[in-house]
Amino acid sequence: MRVIVIDDEKAMHIVMNRLLSEISGVVVIGCYQNAAQALEQIRQEAIDLVFIDIMIGQDHGLEVARQLRSTHSEVDIVFVTSHKEFAIDSFDSYPLDYMIKPVSKSRLEQTIARAAARISEKSAIAGGPAGSLMVRAFGGFEVRSEQAGPARWISKKSMELFAYLLMHKGRPVSKSRIIEHIYSDMSQENVATYVNTNVYQLRKTLQALGHKNIIVHSQEQYWLILDHIKIDFLQFEDQVSQLTGIESDHIEKALACEQLYTGELFEDRSYEWSITEQIRLHRLYSQFAKRLSRCLLTHRRAEQATLLIKKLLLSDEWDEEANLLLLQAYGELKDHVSLTQHYTYISNLYQQELSVPLPVEFSEIYEYFINKCKKTP
Repeated sequence: MRVIVIDDEKAMHIVMNRLLSEISGVVVIGCYQNAAQALEQIRQEAIDLVFIDIMIGQDHGLEVARQLRSTHSEVDIVFVTSHKEFAIDSFDSYPLDYMIKPVSKSRLEQTIARAAARISEKSAIAGGPAGSLMVRAFGGFEVRSEQAGPARWISKKSMELFAYLLMHKGRPVSKSRIIEHIYSDMSQENVATYVNTNVYQLRKTLQALGHKNIIVHSQEQYWLILDHIKIDFLQFEDQVSQLTGIESDHIEKALACEQLYTGELFEDRSYEWSITEQIRLHRLYSQFAKRLSRCLLTHRRAEQATLLIKKLLLSDEWDEEANLLLLQAYGELKDHVSLTQHYTYISNLYQQELSVPLPVEFSEIYEYFINKCKKTP
């Protein structure tokens, strides 16, 4: 695994170099105080993992991470900082992890194991049959071939048609249903011509990627042959179904699976026909993430659980179970300032928005950890 460290403290370079060199399979390519130099190094050679301090001299680590994410989405990012207050802001860069200084070797080994699991997952996607397509539908919509690069869509409707057929997971879809869901705003007199034109455009796009024949048409039905397509939301569902019980030896695999969910299905596309599936997948992710969070708390990995729970709450601040888990995580971390702040925030939210008192479960868990703190000498 090829690693870069970006931190304005020379002492941190020494510490990270020493700790990382003791972990098998890790090679530190460079340590940088200047973000521009680090980004130039990443442009020149393949890097798997970048450790970034939130504050880097005159630069802001979050902005550096956003630049890195926009130009090298395949590189995983870990924030290493003493600034806990930036944790929420870091989520739009979809970091692999968020570590608080000082960093211990055991904590670093957990992060490296998680990164290795992610690399293995990405290799599985890329390592299919020659010329296989990779589809990212969580957090947007991107289709690319390892050989030909990203798809170049001839029209928005041909792209939408491909997304629609993908969502049906290889099952045949009637032409009439496609017209109802995708072409309802078009003149019904010429709609059949629109469909035929977009199918032709889609085949041209797929042909450029080496996959013209994966779209099949027979008896007024269309479907995709998925044998050579690697699709993130199908991979996520499959892995979640295999992780019905998350034991200690499955945690890293579960964390790698969680990282597949980088946003809602077709997030920046206003496809009305995808809303039901979008909600279903988000609910599946939410349930899985909370199971994983509970497992992390059980195995004394409250810092990682906190990161995961905050990611959940970004999409639904009213999630009662997630809010209770966050209080528990703060309690396990003995971070009683954050515990009290979040308890106060939730209390105000219920009173101001709903005009009702906070459910008793919140008070019970808050008082349990506060009293536990008082009893601890």
